[in-house]
Amino acid sequence: MADDGQVHEKPLDQQEVLQHLKEVEKKLIDLRARWPFHSVQPRMVAEREDLEEERDRLLGILYVLGVVSD
Repeated sequence: MADDGQVHEKPLDQQEVLQHLKEVEKKLIDLRARWPFHSVQPRMVAEREDLEEERDRLLGILYVLGVVSD
């Protein structure tokens, strides 16, 4: 079979997206529990931003699938 140069993604599985969202939210809760009052390390800020972006991306997918609304 010849490679046509296109990326072939598997269809989105709603349950997988929901499970991944649950894991991301769990990591955010854990990170917030460890968040210091002073002198926050840059890696913690970056981790929070990454997790929040991933959460927003997953919520967007679920919105398109009609699972969540505004």
